[in-house]
Amino acid sequence: HSFITALVSLLPFFILHLSSGLSGSFTTILIEHFRHLQTEQTEQLSEVSLYETLLGTFEDYGPICVAVLGGFLQQLFGPKKILIAAGIPSFLSWLIVAVDPTSLSFLLCSRLLAGFSNGLLTGNVYMADVAPSKFISSFKSIEAASRSLGAILIFAITLLFYRLGFRYVAIAASIFPFVGLIGIAFKSESPIFQERVKEIRSSVQSQQTNNSRQTNERWTQAKEQLKIPIKSPAVYQPMMLILCALCIQHFSGFTFTKKFLLQVLKSPTHQQMKNSSSLNETIPTMSKGEASIHGYDEKAYLFAMLINFIRFISNIMMANFLRLFRIRSLYFISLFSTFICLILLGFLVEDSILSPYFSPEVDQYLKVTILAVHVFCVQFGLQTLPSQLAGILLPSSSKAILKGFIRAVQALTLIIFVTVMQLFPDYWSFWSMAVGLICVCPLLYIFVPELKNLGRTCGEYFFLPSQTLFYVVLPLNNAKTQWLNAFRKISLATYWHTQAKEQRTREQRAKEQQKKLLRLESYDVMSKTHRNSTFIPDTLETINAEERLKVLNRERICFIRNILSQEGFLNKNEKESRVCIGRGPISFPDGQIRKGGIFLFNDLVIVARKFVQNRCYRNEEVVEFKDNAEVRREAASLTLKSDKIPAGVKIIMNTTDDAVLWEKYCNFCITNLTNDRVPYITNLTN
Repeated sequence: HSFITALVSLLPFFILHLSSGLSGSFTTILIEHFRHLQTEQTEQLSEVSLYETLLGTFEDYGPICVAVLGGFLQQLFGPKKILIAAGIPSFLSWLIVAVDPTSLSFLLCSRLLAGFSNGLLTGNVYMADVAPSKFISSFKSIEAASRSLGAILIFAITLLFYRLGFRYVAIAASIFPFVGLIGIAFKSESPIFQERVKEIRSSVQSQQTNNSRQTNERWTQAKEQLKIPIKSPAVYQPMMLILCALCIQHFSGFTFTKKFLLQVLKSPTHQQMKNSSSLNETIPTMSKGEASIHGYDEKAYLFAMLINFIRFISNIMMANFLRLFRIRSLYFISLFSTFICLILLGFLVEDSILSPYFSPEVDQYLKVTILAVHVFCVQFGLQTLPSQLAGILLPSSSKAILKGFIRAVQALTLIIFVTVMQLFPDYWSFWSMAVGLICVCPLLYIFVPELKNLGRTCGEYFFLPSQTLFYVVLPLNNAKTQWLNAFRKISLATYWHTQAKEQRTREQRAKEQQKKLLRLESYDVMSKTHRNSTFIPDTLETINAEERLKVLNRERICFIRNILSQEGFLNKNEKESRVCIGRGPISFPDGQIRKGGIFLFNDLVIVARKFVQNRCYRNEEVVEFKDNAEVRREAASLTLKSDKIPAGVKIIMNTTDDAVLWEKYCNFCITNLTNDRVPYITNLTN
């Protein structure tokens, strides 16, 4: 798939996320609307503050209830149907506001329905299942950009339609979830879910009454998915990492400022009106319960649109940057720049510090500027990384349920975070968030993996124990001879019987069967001989021939490229025909860091020192086989030499048996692989 084709096919999915952005930024508009409603009433200030907090947090109660359930229902009914289920409460939430925009109960009910929709939507795995692997990170940024565009639209809709009445704002906004619902109804189901349904159908013997049995089988499998192998490092470690990233995301201040954006950006004149009224002075109204647009701070709305437009632009830029730059680099740039913005926001919010130096109008423009920079910086890592981690690192078998659980925890921690931050003055809230960010930097540097252009199949490599792993099995000596003979016989037979179609078909089958048997024989012998190593029974020929194996090979190379230095050989010398042969742990005889890793390809071998297991390897040495490479073994140690490294690089394997195995693989690559092709296959073709 091309990027544009895949993007267009997911357009209804992004429209639903645009609707989520509408709803998310509608919170601050509702709080402002509620304040205008209270000018005609005599509520106590403490009660009004409580209601505003409820309006600000009620949307986060829904995901706690439905997010985990949504993950289970995706296993039972499919991600597409759950997307439809997410769009219905989103549409209803706007209709409820349109029915009675002056009722606090209706407003809170609308927020609750919006939370239900958001819980089902953000935990959905449809995009991760449908999109090509290499575009997942970019599409995650476009997903965030859709929500940013929704935030811009809701402020624009409010400015345009509030003159007619607040209910017309809700009616206009309800168009977007309705369009998303119609669009997603015509899309195909997740291919992963469809494959599972096909397997269930094939296992059901009765073809006449198989519908009920298929449903029962899917129910059984969905319940089995609840038995998550939580003790597996490939499950609990990425889940804990994502939860930590989400908690750190709260400290970025993005969600806090989004929920109260209009209140932070309020113009000085409106702020004075609020302070002098004490909620007892009425504002000119068009009708009962609906304030005139003249009672609203239009400048604050325009500033809010500007800030969300900058957020939208940064999301679009991030979608491209994720394919060009390393995610870890962007993340730490985002973290440090956000830290500076939060410190400055704290000074600007505390009027007593800067009021002697700036007028109120200048102070407002400074707030807008810093908030715009803050939003821009947050989108380059702090806000986008958790969704990228969830899309790539979580195992496919339990991704839906784990994403639902993570979304529920995120909502719960967000409620606690906002409630606690409301207890402090605004400037202390911003400074506390800044201190929290800077304190977690060392841990983030150690544990956050590099995900640039990484596919779904390699996420578990970051968390599994380091071991010797070979992606190719070598032909045994006798097997290789038989293999060559089989090729020659079949080539001659094909030449003399080119007109006999059935004969050629039988010979082709015989050839494939012969190669399969030899490959399995080699795999069986090597697995029994070298029990400390893991072998995948593929050959160089099958990797070069089958598209599925080509994709897997590219993702393996991408994983190794990400854990090595950004300025390393693989990043600067990409090669389409390169094949990953194997990787494993090694030791160095000297140096402060003696643990390391070896990475073997069909054209070179790389050894590097380990900083963090399966995450970060540095000080790499590269031996290219075209430079008269040589491998010498002495007991459990190997010395790799070439014309560029005449002194050689000495490494130590865990056992002598491992050293013999790596020597055999290296010599196989040096001897048999020239110009990225196997010589004996070339000769047979000739």
